[in-house]
Amino acid sequence: MTERAGDLLSELADRLSADAGEGGLVAAESLRSLAPEILKVHKDGSVDELAPISVRFLALLFRALQTDSHIPWLEYYGIAREASRRYAEKGIPLEALMEGLTIFRRSVIARVTDEVAGTPHAEEVMRLAQGRVGDVIERLNSSFIRGYLDYTEARHLARQSELHGLYHIASALGRSLDVTEIAEVGLRETLQVLGLQAGAVWVREGARLKLAKTLGMQPGEEEEFTESGRSRLVRVVEIASGPAESRVDRITGEWSAIRAELRTKGVLLGAMTVATRLPRTFEPSDLAFVAAVADQIAVALDRARQHTREARTDYLTGLANRPEFERAIDRAVAAAQRHKRRLALMMIDLDNLKAINDTHGHHVGDESIRVLAQELQRAVRATDTCGRLGGDEFGVAMPDADERHASEVAIRVRQSLEELNQAGKSPVPVQFSIGITSWRPGMDWQAMYQVADKALYIDKRRRHAGRKAVGHAAE
Repeated sequence: MTERAGDLLSELADRLSADAGEGGLVAAESLRSLAPEILKVHKDGSVDELAPISVRFLALLFRALQTDSHIPWLEYYGIAREASRRYAEKGIPLEALMEGLTIFRRSVIARVTDEVAGTPHAEEVMRLAQGRVGDVIERLNSSFIRGYLDYTEARHLARQSELHGLYHIASALGRSLDVTEIAEVGLRETLQVLGLQAGAVWVREGARLKLAKTLGMQPGEEEEFTESGRSRLVRVVEIASGPAESRVDRITGEWSAIRAELRTKGVLLGAMTVATRLPRTFEPSDLAFVAAVADQIAVALDRARQHTREARTDYLTGLANRPEFERAIDRAVAAAQRHKRRLALMMIDLDNLKAINDTHGHHVGDESIRVLAQELQRAVRATDTCGRLGGDEFGVAMPDADERHASEVAIRVRQSLEELNQAGKSPVPVQFSIGITSWRPGMDWQAMYQVADKALYIDKRRRHAGRKAVGHAAE
């Protein structure tokens, strides 16, 4: 990381923190849409009371991008912890607070991305910004978790050992994005708190559950707790009910066990079973504890998957980001070289993004980018890789395709955009220029990119000249 990138980010942080008004209002609207539970703690339950708080918090996050911001974070983490306890008292789910922090993190990264796009140190500045704001968000998440645990301790003084274990699980899971580590932490702490012998965690992959981690089990024993949990060795004798989202069953037979579905936001992410071969009657509080652990594991798994998606996808469009696209085209070139297959590369660039941003605002420009991305994704095959390479530039890697096929895709995209423009479904008319090339022996992906980029530049000049000629004719 160069010193220049740090200086640029500090300068940018000063300017953005002083101009956080519009971004804060947008973040408040997003909170109302994506995490409406948060509004319940405000007097009138409207976004008006939340807006000034959002503006101040966004300005604070922008200041945190500075090399030495002198922000009393320890004090703020304490405030966050106390605030989350009050949210818990009102029945606001922890996921709503975490979703709120995610909204603000995306707002910061999106604004920085817009500001540095196309500058010499853009990549370094973005990595530095992501690291700094990510560290603050992670610590705030931990503070929220601790606040919720404070509330739980106050409500369940008789279960100190369970709460102590839950605290360690939540704290550890809040720091981890590794699925195996998440499963191991959840299992180890749960077995210790409840005094059990063995356990297993499965995670969802597609439509199936895949074994992620076992503790205290011999090879093959985990099969005794099948995906349905109803093998000949066990039977469900009680289904817990309560505030936890993850369903918990008490099962008996050769094993005395508690099985939990790992759910968050209504989505099944996995399953966990903790068990003993010794005779054991589980109390309702045991089931409640496992349900709380299961919810924490589910949230951690969801966060890990979200992190993986964000590391590979563009935040605005959901397409592959530039590093992921470069990896995809590099693999496609290697396959074309090895198997003598065809490969086409298509580069696309919006014609009028700057004019849209200047005239209608960046939110309309962002919507134009999303519209193009959606139509592009609809037009290509499942084997093609679409990526947003930065700003208004897109790329499509097309294995087993040539320039003719790529041109047909471009025509379909133009036609669909024209229909949207005519129907008024797009905020402003969306038009683009295109450059296409095919792989030839000896070319790497950088060479393909240069050829396609030159073709894109020629098409852009031609289209600009055409629009200019039409304008003169209209006069």
